[in-house]
Amino acid sequence: MLGGLVISLAACRKPVEEEVVEQPRAVKVWEVHNGGSRRVVELPGQIQAVRQTWKAFEVSGRIIENPLKEGQAFKKGDVLAKLDPRDFQADRDSAFARYQTAKVTEARLRRLYARNAVSKAQYELAQRDLVTAESDFQRAEKALADTELVADFDGTVAKVVVDEFAHVNKKENVMLIVDMSSMEIEVHVPESLLAVPMPGETEYERVENAKPLVIPSAMPEQAFPAHLSEASDTADPVTRTYEATLSFRPPPDLIIRPGMTAKVRATIPANERTRSQGFPVPPSVVFADSGGRSLVWRIDRETMTVSAVEVEMGAMLDGSVVLTKGLASGDLIAASGVHRLHEGQRVRIWEEMESQAK
Repeated sequence: MLGGLVISLAACRKPVEEEVVEQPRAVKVWEVHNGGSRRVVELPGQIQAVRQTWKAFEVSGRIIENPLKEGQAFKKGDVLAKLDPRDFQADRDSAFARYQTAKVTEARLRRLYARNAVSKAQYELAQRDLVTAESDFQRAEKALADTELVADFDGTVAKVVVDEFAHVNKKENVMLIVDMSSMEIEVHVPESLLAVPMPGETEYERVENAKPLVIPSAMPEQAFPAHLSEASDTADPVTRTYEATLSFRPPPDLIIRPGMTAKVRATIPANERTRSQGFPVPPSVVFADSGGRSLVWRIDRETMTVSAVEVEMGAMLDGSVVLTKGLASGDLIAASGVHRLHEGQRVRIWEEMESQAK
């Protein structure tokens, strides 16, 4: 009977319920910053001199002096090459003598005509002879001056195509000279890039806002600020690209030569027109509720609990989505397991991600 009582009491006793404590879930985290999302683009091109010209004599003759070699620098006004001037000097002296004679004759007949000692026709003939002699003298004097090839700007000899003592014809190219102080690069811009909205009212302003840099292939550690010189309004019918030329000034101590390859690196800044202003985050941090709202889990740094925050999504750029509303710079959000979290849940930072939190 005693045994039955014990069994009866045991049957009436309610089981003790143990309190289940939910353990914090380990999550990757992402610290948001209001830096927007920039896009970097690179376009290949070839460097050329802004000022370059082929130099040629305006008269024919034999070169007697060619003091500059390829690669040598010169100043504006320096003599680059000389022709034998002897025949030109003789022609100039002869023309000068005829000009002096014509001046004396015209002056004498002017005095005689004033006294009606000669006819008007005789005086007018002397005037015409003077004009012709003066014109011949000026041409001969210019021809003599043209026996010297003079630099019209500071620069460098890029190429010499004739030998010393060679005979050259009028207008025949002798050498190519370039101004190394200012260079330019021509690039071909795809139409897809031109369609990207950029801040700025004019083409020049839009390019300036992209802060283009010229980076020579042979010197990838060097970058020179560039500015738009000109841009084509029509696309190449084959490549469907638009030609643009940018100018830049390399430091004088660096060897930058025409013909070198380079690339133009430009940055499309975050701007309202591209919806790229805001908080760039991995797309995996965003989830949707049953009502279709876009949400992220914001983590309270003190309690380490999550709460859903509605956000507005902007542009998708370079693998990131820009959140334009709902967050503040410095907010910490869950970056993993977002579909397994619930409101108020405690979390802890996944240790492997602590050093990668941004």
